[in-house]
Amino acid sequence: MSVIIKSFMGIFFLTLVLFIGIGLIQYQTDVNRACGYKRDIICELQNSNFSPSVVNACIQTGERRRYEVKIDISGEDGTRTTYTKHRPASDTSGAASAYVTLHYKNRLPFLGIETASCLRGFAR
Repeated sequence: MSVIIKSFMGIFFLTLVLFIGIGLIQYQTDVNRACGYKRDIICELQNSNFSPSVVNACIQTGERRRYEVKIDISGEDGTRTTYTKHRPASDTSGAASAYVTLHYKNRLPFLGIETASCLRGFAR
């Protein structure tokens, strides 16, 4: 009888470790996707010379991926303008650099833990 109980306990703990391990892998995959998207935004901004259509497209694509994207563009004259989904870009002439902020949420499905994280980067 003790062998059966030990076997079931072993199977239970093995299954528990398996589900937690899969959740951790999924969690890290979500973090890597967010980091990759932040890098993509920075590359797109640099390659387009901070074009307003590219700024708006990056913010809209981020919204579809459930990211909150905020782009602060600094002009050559020292001015600074922030663009979000509620304030789309219209004129970015004279832009010298951009500060990209990406907010996202991660969730560990089996344990029900949810965290909010933020990634930041510069485009010049």
